Amino acid sequence: NHVAISVPSCDEAATWYETIFGFRRICRDATTTRSSTPSAPIFKIYGDKLQEVKCVWLSCGNGVGFEIFEFVEPGYVAPAKTFEYNRGGFFHIAVTVPDPDAIAKKIAETRGKQIGETVEVNGEKALYVHDPWGNVIECLSCSYEHL
Repeated sequence: NHVAISVPSCDEAATWYETIFGFRRICRDATTTRSSTPSAPIFKIYGDKLQEVKCVWLSCGNGVGFEIFEFVEPGYVAPAKTFEYNRGGFFHIAVTVPDPDAIAKKIAETRGKQIGETVEVNGEKALYVHDPWGNVIECLSCSYEHL
């Protein structure tokens, strides 16, 4: 259905994901504040501490959405600086790209970085990267079903 990430700047992250992966915005960005819309659904889900949040909605293809959240109050807390693959919970998303090495190079030029080496699996390429905010993305040269 969709994936959501938290970043310090929605605008910067949306532009990055549009540029690097070709994702596209599918509706208008929104900032929701408790003082102006106290009954907004997000405040019923996230609890009393949340006072303000900005959201951007992108499509990454095949009907899959990509939500970007910028928590304003309380503010954003950065993830760990290292790739903690053994930590419980979700630890990466995967995106199909025609040339993972070319994308990794682009990502490295835009404050992201490759994690480990490019590998070949069943004749296809795969690699892991960090986006500029520390979110882990696996780049695959084929669909999951094909792999």
